[in-house]
Amino acid sequence: MLIRRSLEISSSCFTTIISILQGVALAILADNTFNDPSPLAYFHSVCLALVLVGVFYTYVNMSILLRWAPSFLDSFMPFMIAGLEIPPAYFLGQVAAWNTWLGMLWLGAATGFYVNIKWSPASHFGKEPKAHRIFHRMYHELMLTSLACGLAMGFFGISAHLYPAAGPWLGVAGVVTVLATMAIFVARSEIRSSQIHARFGVHRPPFN
Repeated sequence: MLIRRSLEISSSCFTTIISILQGVALAILADNTFNDPSPLAYFHSVCLALVLVGVFYTYVNMSILLRWAPSFLDSFMPFMIAGLEIPPAYFLGQVAAWNTWLGMLWLGAATGFYVNIKWSPASHFGKEPKAHRIFHRMYHELMLTSLACGLAMGFFGISAHLYPAAGPWLGVAGVVTVLATMAIFVARSEIRSSQIHARFGVHRPPFN
């Protein structure tokens, strides 16, 4: 009974926490989008909105695939990762700060994926070890994608701070990097999730 309670509460807790943080981030983003807007600020706003959707999608997907008794680290990670979505909403149109905060967000996401890889045993997938291997492959891909994006955005942010004249180009580079990362992120998640569900006889076409 204790095991059942511990495993049942994890998904509802995490989705609730993420939903609250996403609501706060979205409200701040909406409030700041139209304050002295510029084309770059609008692009930043759209990119950040997509990131909010991506984070929520990842946690919902994870809550379906994994179950565990929540620890302090499990409680801390959603606040750390989702909390990093909020500061960029205050720096729309400001290349150095926005790129740097997005870099920190993606590096935080890479850390979260590493933790999930480390603490997701094969027992989470019953008698389907191949599903476990597919899950680890998916999270390795997402971790490397997040790490690459985080480092690139950090580089763009520092470069924009050191060379303000290159700010517009670095702003465009940051937007393109985030959009490309989100496209890769969703594509790998959808394809791997479909493969995992297929191992259990569940028809879940990717991008459906």
